[in-house]
Amino acid sequence: KLLLVDPFVRDLFSCAVDKGALDTDRVLREKNEKDLKHEKQLAEASGSSAASLAAKEARVNRTKSFWQSSKWARKLSQGVNKILSGESGSEHRKSASKVKGSGSLLNTSSVSRKLARGKGDDGDVIKAAPVSEELNKKDSESESDERPTYSPVLLFALCRAYGIILARWGGGGKDDIVKRVTGYTREGRMEEKKEIATASADPCTLSLLNVISFSSETLQALWCIIQSNATVVSNVYSVIDPKKSNSPIRSLKIRPHYSESGLQSKVDRDIGAAALFFFLSIFSHVLIVTDDCEIHDMDRPLPLHQLRRCIQLLKKLLYRACCLDDVSAEDGAAESNYFGLSLIASSSRTMRDLYDRSSRRPLAVPKLYVVDDLLEKELRKCKKHDDYVALLSIPVLRVCPFLVSFKRRLRVFERIVTTSRVEIQGSNEGYNLKPGIPVRITRGRVLEDGLLTLNKLGKDLRRRISVQYINEAGAQESGVDVGGLFKEFWADLSAIAFDPNWALFKATEGAGNCLYPNPASGAAHGSDHILLFEFLGRILGKALYEGITIHPQFAHFFLSFLRGDYNFLHMLSDLSTIDPQLYNNLMFLKNYDGDAEDLYLTFTVANNDFGGNKEVNLIPNGADVMVTNMNKQRYIGLVAKHHVCDRLREQSIAFTRGLWEVIDGSWLRLFNEPELQVLISGSSDGKIDIEDMRSNTRYVGGYTGIDRTVNRFWNVVGSLSSKQQGDLLRFVTSCERPPPLGFASMNPPFTIQRVGILRDGDKLPSASTCFNTLKLPTYSSEKILKQRLVYAIESGAGFEMT
Repeated sequence: KLLLVDPFVRDLFSCAVDKGALDTDRVLREKNEKDLKHEKQLAEASGSSAASLAAKEARVNRTKSFWQSSKWARKLSQGVNKILSGESGSEHRKSASKVKGSGSLLNTSSVSRKLARGKGDDGDVIKAAPVSEELNKKDSESESDERPTYSPVLLFALCRAYGIILARWGGGGKDDIVKRVTGYTREGRMEEKKEIATASADPCTLSLLNVISFSSETLQALWCIIQSNATVVSNVYSVIDPKKSNSPIRSLKIRPHYSESGLQSKVDRDIGAAALFFFLSIFSHVLIVTDDCEIHDMDRPLPLHQLRRCIQLLKKLLYRACCLDDVSAEDGAAESNYFGLSLIASSSRTMRDLYDRSSRRPLAVPKLYVVDDLLEKELRKCKKHDDYVALLSIPVLRVCPFLVSFKRRLRVFERIVTTSRVEIQGSNEGYNLKPGIPVRITRGRVLEDGLLTLNKLGKDLRRRISVQYINEAGAQESGVDVGGLFKEFWADLSAIAFDPNWALFKATEGAGNCLYPNPASGAAHGSDHILLFEFLGRILGKALYEGITIHPQFAHFFLSFLRGDYNFLHMLSDLSTIDPQLYNNLMFLKNYDGDAEDLYLTFTVANNDFGGNKEVNLIPNGADVMVTNMNKQRYIGLVAKHHVCDRLREQSIAFTRGLWEVIDGSWLRLFNEPELQVLISGSSDGKIDIEDMRSNTRYVGGYTGIDRTVNRFWNVVGSLSSKQQGDLLRFVTSCERPPPLGFASMNPPFTIQRVGILRDGDKLPSASTCFNTLKLPTYSSEKILKQRLVYAIESGAGFEMT
């Protein structure tokens, strides 16, 4: 119990950490060539949003494997790369050989208690506990100095002792989150031994983390040691590199500093793993209360370049745990240990938090998270829908999908959806296209007719829908739907439903007019507003299922709801996009040094719906509870939760429920929020890549790529404005944006068909949207072609022009 008493813990770590001796500030500020390179890459992309970076990532091909490159292999053979540096083993042995009592073990528990009570100095630790060869480094100057120097022995001992507590009772050592399915059978003994670890965090561990995280500088000290202490560096590399250690990470064990056997060498082998786990436990806990401004503008808790180093280290650890471990009979038979499982869980949790933060405000370019060539072999082996769905259960896509390139994850999603669609609807290529469900839509009543006929279908929306348009005169339009008319219907529907003036959705004030459910939608549409959100969710699901890209850009936090795993720790950052002024006021309160009671705030919030103010209690009798310095953090969290979650809960749940009826939620969890936006809106970021479009265009009816009219057409397209290019794409395909994977994945491909004419005035360009085909007459000049093309795409006619 003494180990968990707050003052005792605080004093112990105050004795164990010497910021000056570790030169923490200098180590954290230092940048190497890789740091500068990563900074330059991020600076070059600084004008782009996270969604733009994701869109760019979707169009990039990388063929060189990070793990198979010779340069990295050479660095592994040396044992230390440029990020992590240390002294050579020979220098250690030479220096340590001069230390009296090197390698011996003495019981220093009495000294630790003495230090914790403030009745000793650092010299007592050195005198009472001569350290091992690996841990006691002294340069030539310190050897001649009789004064005892700082040693991390006590800190390492605390890392082991408290690491055991956090691993057993911190909630991560109970379950194996990787759960690799292998052909090897593990003994049943592990299932019994796992019972010593808890499945959820014990309150004592949360109190312990609060003291260590916010009452000491242990976090910065540990990260410096992980990068500079040669023994720790070597041991960390043995954890992340399977060539240095055959034991899987899940089987790692941690021992107290002084074991009964008295063999110091065995204890030293886990010093890196113990320090890394303890660092990650503290780091993930600190991130809970750290907002984006503190990370980017104040370098808290670590400078940005140090966060990027941490990302690279965790990437290698998770790659080994999810992809390299348990692939042999020897690994499969290894017994899991609660410490190894906790190390994997804490690594995944920390990496996920950093990746989520980067999706809002980039910490690094996307490729820093990626292990190249990952999942390529598995994708090639898949043939059927069930094969592609089975990929979702492999460890890397369940635990850390961000290690797989965005383009490859897009490919997985596209193949899952396409194979499912072919199984249910048939295809033109297979000559087995099944009859569609007929739907009659009147122009001018798109939303009403769609809601009446489609909302009741539920999962049957995966079947083919055959839309028949009725024009404003009540006559049936001549178009026959083989996919194109439904795309036209969705474009018309989205233009109405996602218009903020219709009061179902509202645009953010602080992040590029992105849409989220209007909290006052009930006041505008009555009880039917939930039905409308559910319908729009189903229609968005149908668009994703059919590979239709749309224009609306959704707010970051709303996309999190659609994925089904909103991180409530990010509510304050998300509030900044909804109401920047309220966010700034809350940040002022958070950093206010005076007495919060002077601000006369209570636990209430005012809702302003269509000009009417309504006061809402954040807690029972909140109007009578003043905000003080003691409870202001709770007040800030409750205000953010009210605006980001509570007021939008019904609408978001209804929209997500409709979406998941068509698109399984597990398919969407492959992506973070900007990536999901690319999946919805395509990778063009509002601009069309003409070169990509031209290189993936098919010519029929007599046209070829070198035809004179074809060359004129591409010259004209290049001269059009971005809006006109989007109008052209919509004219031909019914979508104004290309697919997420570019024009190469458009099915059917963009096609130009030759139409012979005798005079320029005989025909206008027309399109078959079902087959993405532009019917282009052979005009006599480029000027005439541009005039006729622009007139056709801007005419706004229905499916009657030929």
